[in-house]
Amino acid sequence: MKTKIEWRNNVNFSVNTESGHQISLDGPIESGGNNNGARPTELLISGMGGCTAFDVICIAKQKGIKVTSFELDVDASRTNTKPSLIDKIHLVYKIAADEKYKNDFEKIIQLSLKKQCSCCIIMGKAVEITHELAMI
Repeated sequence: MKTKIEWRNNVNFSVNTESGHQISLDGPIESGGNNNGARPTELLISGMGGCTAFDVICIAKQKGIKVTSFELDVDASRTNTKPSLIDKIHLVYKIAADEKYKNDFEKIIQLSLKKQCSCCIIMGKAVEITHELAMI
């Protein structure tokens, strides 16, 4: 897996992924940016969230569980130090499916967080990851 990062100006960069996608990175105005792209740490937690979301949907589908909607809220807290580090991540899985599958989803989420999602496994070595499940 490869990614190419190209500097545009100030603290603005263009990310070109191996799969052919482009992502803009930029900083806030107070850091010399123009707020024209995502922050790198936003992408870090977004990637982790996307990875576990992918697992949950795929495993549910494999088990024949119909999901009618899915959202994942990722809330990362940061330290007040320099550099400001992510120290906790809380995930809220909001899943619309038959309530009888709630225990199945808890098991699926645990499987993702502990054994399937490479991003969660890596991040879990550095920060505390907690979660909750809301059947909607």
